[in-house]
Amino acid sequence: MTMARAAPAPRAARPARRHRTEAAIARLAARLIRRGTLVLALSTALYAVVEVLTYLAAYPDAASRRTISTFQDNPAVRMLQGIPHAVDTPGGFAAWDAGWILASIAGIWALLTTGRLLRGEEETGRAESVLAAPVRAGRALLVQLLVVAAAITVIGAAIATALTLSGAAAAGSALFGLGVAGFAATFAGVCAVTAQVFEVRRRATGTAAAVLGASFLLRMAANSSDSRGWLRWLTPFGWMDELHAYRDPRWAALLLLLAAPVLLGAVAVRLRALRDTGGALIAGSDSRRARLGLLGGPAAFAWRGTQGMLAGWLTGITLYALVTGSVAKAVTDFVAEQASYREMLQRLGWDLQRVTEGYLGAMGLLFGLLLCLHACWRIGAARAEEAAGRLESTLTRPVSRYRWLGGHILLALAASLLLAAVAALAVWAGAVAGGAEVEAAGAFGSVLNTLPVVVLLTGLAVLVYGTAPRLTVGLPVTVAVAAYLVETIGTALDWPGQVLDLSPFHHLATVPVEPFEPLPAAVMTGLGLLAALAGVAAFERRDVTGD
Repeated sequence: MTMARAAPAPRAARPARRHRTEAAIARLAARLIRRGTLVLALSTALYAVVEVLTYLAAYPDAASRRTISTFQDNPAVRMLQGIPHAVDTPGGFAAWDAGWILASIAGIWALLTTGRLLRGEEETGRAESVLAAPVRAGRALLVQLLVVAAAITVIGAAIATALTLSGAAAAGSALFGLGVAGFAATFAGVCAVTAQVFEVRRRATGTAAAVLGASFLLRMAANSSDSRGWLRWLTPFGWMDELHAYRDPRWAALLLLLAAPVLLGAVAVRLRALRDTGGALIAGSDSRRARLGLLGGPAAFAWRGTQGMLAGWLTGITLYALVTGSVAKAVTDFVAEQASYREMLQRLGWDLQRVTEGYLGAMGLLFGLLLCLHACWRIGAARAEEAAGRLESTLTRPVSRYRWLGGHILLALAASLLLAAVAALAVWAGAVAGGAEVEAAGAFGSVLNTLPVVVLLTGLAVLVYGTAPRLTVGLPVTVAVAAYLVETIGTALDWPGQVLDLSPFHHLATVPVEPFEPLPAAVMTGLGLLAALAGVAAFERRDVTGD
């Protein structure tokens, strides 16, 4: 008896099936990143609004705005912020003061998201199921990159819209938003390439992050003096500096920002065709001796698995703290020379006899926000372990849920304390090197003063993890950013006290200008611990869920 063979599908039906498969891949990728895209778009748009409104409040007239250009003579300010350009306009100031921050945030998100969609899907085995459909691996990768590009475009459009509605020039805002999108897409392309080179997601994203960090250091070197200005054309951060979105735009910089991601994406698609699914161009060695250290328990294993992330945070915060401290004297001198700025600071309640200490207190709040973000992402590592399916294997052994999650909580708090101490030391060292008269106690107090808020946000992250695990990172990060913005912009614009009280940062004393307030610190610490306990209890009762 012979079996009848099925008739092959008509040629016209094959492209239709391929297009349906590609559309399904796009929908899956969009579903995986839609929450992060929305949170980042709203956060960056709000940050852009804060920049413009703060500028309008601090520099109400043309005379006061012209004084900002004097910062171009200060090497420390130039290295961090870039050379002032069109800072007599709201959009130009926002691009100079916050452009590199917005670009960095978008770039980091883009490379992490790309690593998750590409190498992360291969590590979990879901990529094999996708490629069982009639689609080539390179084509699937291209579709995923296009989804990331669309998400990045949404973020850039949100920034441009926020700047325009806040009073910045519409054309310049659109150009700046396009530049931020191109910057983020460039590092998405970098991670797409590294995801083909390395077989572990951590190495792929870590290498891409190292490229981002190196490009920022190159930009700092380029801005340190006019003779090194040509170096800006070698780094995406420099391309953003050269964009000049709000006056005399340089289209060559925009061309680089748009062409680089296209070229990197094409390279990634080509490299994908040269390897098997799950493999890499640089494969790990099977002959290395087994590393059995830090495998004696779940907390030790979690520490081992996140050492690279902690090292990255330490490096980034240290460099930023050094530069922040080094400009303390420049800020103090600027305030002493500008009467309008002194009046503005006086309205905000600053003690003009202690401007340096006030600057440290303001920077302490910023480092507090960074520490909160780190803690949220650290609890997110626990969620990632669960989503990847590794938690189920751990719980089959004599390991209780509260012990496993408690280890992650302790690591998050311990790492936050380490980061705070390193940041404070770097701020003090940078200030002393820059010629400012800063005591070590004041520098440490300004940063350590924010730790109660870090405990509170860590507790919130654990509570969200226990009750709504898919929102483990997104919700607490949004709360942290909103709380910081309420404190900074609300104080500057005289918002009602009931609104300001919603921010935990508002309940902190401005150390070292003011003495440390133990009661609010104790209340926030207690609330954070109670939230963490509630989160652990909720985690004990719910099912383990995947991604």
